[in-house]
Amino acid sequence: MSIERLIDNTENAGSPSADLYTNLTFPAAPDHRPYTVINMVSTVDGKTLVGPPGSTARGLGGPTDQLLMRRIQGSVQGAIVGAGTLRPGPVIYRPEMWRAVVTRSGDLPLSNRFFTDAPDRAIVFAPESIPDGARRAIEATARLEICGVDSVDLKEAVRRLRESYGISTLALEGGATLNFDFLEAGLADELFLTFSPKLKGGSHLPTAVDGPGLPDREYLNLRLLSLYHDGDEFYFRYRIGARGRA
Repeated sequence: MSIERLIDNTENAGSPSADLYTNLTFPAAPDHRPYTVINMVSTVDGKTLVGPPGSTARGLGGPTDQLLMRRIQGSVQGAIVGAGTLRPGPVIYRPEMWRAVVTRSGDLPLSNRFFTDAPDRAIVFAPESIPDGARRAIEATARLEICGVDSVDLKEAVRRLRESYGISTLALEGGATLNFDFLEAGLADELFLTFSPKLKGGSHLPTAVDGPGLPDREYLNLRLLSLYHDGDEFYFRYRIGARGRA
């Protein structure tokens, strides 16, 4: 590992590069939700998979990306993902870490280590419309939180993470539609993005942020906090700002 600094405007700028992300600091969380960072890796052309849709991101980022991902996870109290992130295979967090998943249908792989490693730390957010069978299965495996009628009310979900579970720092780790939903609702504060030195192509593959997109000619501004690289792989940290319009 030979991480080199290009830009660092954070409080940790003086830290040795080998210690990157080991002592992450974040602004204070709002009273009504956790301070939330999106943590993603993509090819240079923005694809978050090198395999088919529904597969894992395995093979996308290198060893340093995987190390930094674990360090980011180690700097927050909880993580949240979409249901599709759990289906390809095990999703593993440290046992004491809160982990939450958002589902509309309740179709979850309840044997995934996401649940079995720490059932008392696993939270499922689902709407009132979840089928009764799925509701019973989830309640036997994890903590079920009903938020919303036909889809999950994300603002209510993150309010509960903050107020009921005491989570003040949260990592959002996909998928692409959930990333967009958080961004559109103004619930995400930072983006950690690894650029893997690969090109993939394919309009059928997800990017870091999908969903319907913001209204015509609107976008979210980003402020670069730091930029490092290890060989040809780059590690960006951005503060997510206000909406702009072209």
